Amino acid sequence: MSFRHFHSFNNKAFKLSLITLVSASGQLKANDLDVEGKVTATGYVYQTEISSEKSGTNKVASITPSITAIYSNRRMNMSVNAEHIKVEQISGNVDADKEYTEFSFDGLTTLIDNTLTFSLSGKENYRVINQEQDYVSDKVLASGDLTKYRNTAAALNFVTPNPEYVGLAIQTSYSETTTDESIESEFGVDGSNTALSAKISEGRKVDNFSFNLSANYNDTKRASFQDFSSTEVSGDIGVPISQKVSLIVQGSSSEYEVDTSGFATRTNLDTTSYGAGITWQPMNERSVSVTYNQLEEGDNTTNYLGLDVDWAFSSRTALNFNYGKKFYGDAYTVDFSHNLKFFRSSLAYSEQVTSFSRLSYGEGSTTLFVCPFGSVDLGECFQPDSLNYELQAGEEYIASTDIETDISEEIILRKAGSFNIGYDKRRLKTALTVSYGETEYLESGQLQTTRSAKITVAYELGKKTDVNFSSRYARTRPRSSDDTDNILTSSIDVSREVAKSLKVNLGARLLDRSSDSADRDITDKRITLGLTYTF
Repeated sequence: MSFRHFHSFNNKAFKLSLITLVSASGQLKANDLDVEGKVTATGYVYQTEISSEKSGTNKVASITPSITAIYSNRRMNMSVNAEHIKVEQISGNVDADKEYTEFSFDGLTTLIDNTLTFSLSGKENYRVINQEQDYVSDKVLASGDLTKYRNTAAALNFVTPNPEYVGLAIQTSYSETTTDESIESEFGVDGSNTALSAKISEGRKVDNFSFNLSANYNDTKRASFQDFSSTEVSGDIGVPISQKVSLIVQGSSSEYEVDTSGFATRTNLDTTSYGAGITWQPMNERSVSVTYNQLEEGDNTTNYLGLDVDWAFSSRTALNFNYGKKFYGDAYTVDFSHNLKFFRSSLAYSEQVTSFSRLSYGEGSTTLFVCPFGSVDLGECFQPDSLNYELQAGEEYIASTDIETDISEEIILRKAGSFNIGYDKRRLKTALTVSYGETEYLESGQLQTTRSAKITVAYELGKKTDVNFSSRYARTRPRSSDDTDNILTSSIDVSREVAKSLKVNLGARLLDRSSDSADRDITDKRITLGLTYTF
């Protein structure tokens, strides 16, 4: 089947899979369903200083009813969270009176054990249009900088279990992303992405040679720009020359179907690379490959040494590292994980040509902490006991970083890295994240960078009293100018259970942004008092 027919096929497959999901789940049983409702009422008192001009004391009240439902049986897991936020300005800015409805859902059904699964996910929330307003704009302060964001996605996954001679893994997915507004226009983003990936490798009974071939295809529709698609193919074949050493040949190709003649800086994205070298593999799950390669980029050719490391130091520590070259120069991928009983760390770095619509499906997360679905409280999370922990019904990984991009339909070259540390023992839980993000908007030639460090601490003072502290420092350079912003946000909250289903929360927050452009300086001080009733 050619790629040009894939989009039509995938829509049909998506509908068929959705019907199959409902059929496979069988009749819903009450004892497989867990539902929890909450109502949170919060009062805010805050004062804002913008460019040395202080506002009066503002008062805001909000009420947030929410519901979380988790359904689980042997074949199917489904989690749904929905909440409605009503914000009413008691004094000051009348425009801050707003209502928001947000929801998220995530489902997985097993069609064939260990072979075929179908997943469905979606979310609707409110986020900043321009990333330079991150952490400054929220539902209380500068809500006019927010826009509604919606994303839905479905994926069908097939894998051959424990293959003898040839292993095959295939994933097909379809996602849609829309927003009410974007950087380019008030009409927002309206995009979809169809994807197909396949991987073929040798089975356990093949010992006289090895092979690993993979292909990825994405077709992205854009409302305000030309549609674009990408095809990436890579593979390697190895022949052993001794017990631990093999000769390998490898190749890769990246092609992007988009008119680059109007791009501001990058006029060619397509590359082809091929080469040969050796692999040293002293034992299973430990290998190092060094290859001599030639990169072809248009009329230019470049020779380079490539390095690939796949090394499991133990069942708790693993490293994957790859170095090569792409159209933008040196290209790296890093994935390191370390797990002890109470301590967990990870290091990740990746580079990819993508778009906002593609990023919205499958946004990155860290495996440091597993949290209840829809939770934002570190105190409710826990550290998994292995590197390959499988999420259970009603669980999700905590968000990895705060690196985002502007809501834009431009094609981007995104480089993102993060170092994460987590600690979980007795009453104390803490997470530290240091991250870096660089986004090059290829069609306009603009560059956006973010460096940030964030620490979150949750401490159980007593059986009914918890303290949560969070502080984040970010240094950002928006793509619209050369000015640099420094943003410091710190908050502390104390919550106490005053009855079986009732909690009271007292909090304080300080936000300070200093900028090379003085009219962007802002300081916001906030005190909150809230009650949460669970039923």
